Amino acid sequence: MKTWMLKNLNYVNWDRFGMGLSFVCALHCLLTPVLILSLPLMARYYLAHPGLHILLALFVLPVGLLAFVSGIRHHRNYWVLAMGLPGLFLVVGTPFLVHRLNFSWNEPVLMILGSGLLMTAHWVNRRSCSHCATDSHSHSQH
Repeated sequence: MKTWMLKNLNYVNWDRFGMGLSFVCALHCLLTPVLILSLPLMARYYLAHPGLHILLALFVLPVGLLAFVSGIRHHRNYWVLAMGLPGLFLVVGTPFLVHRLNFSWNEPVLMILGSGLLMTAHWVNRRSCSHCATDSHSHSQH
């Protein structure tokens, strides 16, 4: 069973999945202030709730790590880590710092910055994958 799981992990396109999650995160950060102004009750009890940020982080962190580690293993493009790790830190760490430790930072700006770094890192990783078709090596993430 373990071998099957590890083998099938390579068939999932973690970068595309990660880019999608990063986009959803950025969209959430951009739309929440608008919804807060237009729908105060919904924003207070649902969209701005710290639990939603924790739930998003539970998806973003493993997908990002799987995509970036797989990309580094195949392509050795360390720009992916240079953008991806700070992006992961911002997206996962900012809600914790703001909601749990009561730091008064501008959470939406930090989260959008983190999402932008993650989208860029996934994009660079995907571009590296697209170069596999012309290079002498290939892997199963195509």
